[in-house]
Amino acid sequence: MPAIVLLALALASSSLEEAGRGYAALRAGEYDAAVAAFERALEADPGLRHVRKDLAYTLLRRGDREAARDHFDRLRREDPGDEQSALEYAFLCYETRRVQEARRVFHMLRLAAKQEGVRLTAEKAFENVDRPLREGIERWSEAVRRAPQQWSAHEELAQLAEMRDELALAAEHYELAWKLRPQKYELLLALARVWRELGREDKARAALAAAWKHGSTRVGEQARELLQGEPPAAEEAVLAVPAPPRQETETVLAAAPLPALEMGERSLAGSYLNDAYRYFRKAVEEEPDNGKAQYLLGVTANLLQRDEEALRWFAMARRSGDAVIAAKAQEGYLALKPKFSRTTTDVWAIPFYSSRWQGAFAYGQAKIQRRIRGLPVTPYLSLRFVGDSAGGRQAAKALLPLYLSEKSVIAAAGVSRVLHPTTFAWFEAGRSWSYGEQRSYEERWRWDARGGVSLLKGWGRLLGGREAGLFHEVNLDGVYASRFRHNMLAYAQNRSGYTLAPLPGGTQAQVYAVWNATRDWRGEYWGNFVEAGAGIRVMSPSLPRGMSWRAEFVRGAHLRNESNPWGPNYWDFRTGIWYARTKY
Repeated sequence: MPAIVLLALALASSSLEEAGRGYAALRAGEYDAAVAAFERALEADPGLRHVRKDLAYTLLRRGDREAARDHFDRLRREDPGDEQSALEYAFLCYETRRVQEARRVFHMLRLAAKQEGVRLTAEKAFENVDRPLREGIERWSEAVRRAPQQWSAHEELAQLAEMRDELALAAEHYELAWKLRPQKYELLLALARVWRELGREDKARAALAAAWKHGSTRVGEQARELLQGEPPAAEEAVLAVPAPPRQETETVLAAAPLPALEMGERSLAGSYLNDAYRYFRKAVEEEPDNGKAQYLLGVTANLLQRDEEALRWFAMARRSGDAVIAAKAQEGYLALKPKFSRTTTDVWAIPFYSSRWQGAFAYGQAKIQRRIRGLPVTPYLSLRFVGDSAGGRQAAKALLPLYLSEKSVIAAAGVSRVLHPTTFAWFEAGRSWSYGEQRSYEERWRWDARGGVSLLKGWGRLLGGREAGLFHEVNLDGVYASRFRHNMLAYAQNRSGYTLAPLPGGTQAQVYAVWNATRDWRGEYWGNFVEAGAGIRVMSPSLPRGMSWRAEFVRGAHLRNESNPWGPNYWDFRTGIWYARTKY
């Protein structure tokens, strides 16, 4: 057998063996090992298309989008009928900021793809890419018409035109931008790139030569690489730009550039956030004490999910001499501050009166927590208070359910974790001290553990807003408590109603229907009931911040009545305040 055949057989065996290792690693979720094995298989046999495709998808899973993009590019070039690889390539071009190439491939697939699914996907993707470019070109065309001396507007228009393959328009405005800002030699690199695509090689080489000779070290290196080390001699003549018509020259001389702040506001109004961000940054650089520019920069950074930066700009804008801007900046600052504050203190209290029990009750907690970077939970220290008034029916108080009045102060350490913006889990353990009862020291000072999951969500016109309308609130809690014989309870509290518009003094009220349900694991009568009724809640500037007053009248029914001394049904009127504050 010829040696070349033996060599081919050996390479084929080696490539298949490495591919097998790669698939085994892939099944085990070991992406790094799978990539290495697939690459060795392709070194032995570059023609294994199925291995190359699986390598590309594995790289994508690992987050190596650029490497995956290059493999899909090779697959589509080797087999023009591989439309799925071409589609993957286009999406990865877009994700890696090769917008022009992504648009071209999507356009080709939407016109020529044989697979209907690929064609429809490409059609939708093309529109998603092309529409912002079309709209941006229209917007920046209007901007350069109004302010032809704004070099950055010409550059923005040229970049969008290049990405949309409007190369003549791109070349025109790269050229105008460079004339207005001749020291910015990066524009010559872009101009040369477009000129080359238009087939104007002489002008492209002249632009690169100027960039090589006069630009920064970085720009010069890029130009030299593109020129392959030989700049043309006739640089100036080729770069000469025809003067604009007389009327356009007069417009250029007469028109003043729009201020950066105004350009930023226009961009923000059109939802062009990256443009708005650049202009607001420039406005702040030009006027460091401009509160409006600081505030709008904070708004834009927040919309771009740069919340930590937005917090800094809001903090600066709070000191603005414009009271409206300062108030808005304060509102933005308070909304973002909790996200970045490492230490917070929470205090809440619910004192209320119940006609059913003919007494007053109070529940409250003070909690200080500290976020630790890298720790999946937030540790905290807690002090709780649970108690009732000494008055009321003494006989009834002897039968008062434990869940209503533990008559305890509970000190504990715990951890919490946010599961969703409206949901969190928590667990704490410590010691409780029972007061007001004749018990031994050991009975009063006992171990206490509790925890659970809590969800609180509201819809519609909630209290504290500026408009009237319907609303609904739901509060779901699952709680474990060692104190109640290691019982677990589930609460569902719902309020649906109408939020009234604020009165001239700022007082605002809600009227609503309430329906609640409680179930427990052990089947205690006090832990299984439903109730429904009506209520009102009021928030007023005359009350301390974070406080509201509530009154509810309900009819309830116990679902379990074994050992229930009160009867299956009850009426209850309860009224009290809710107070909660958080300090960052």
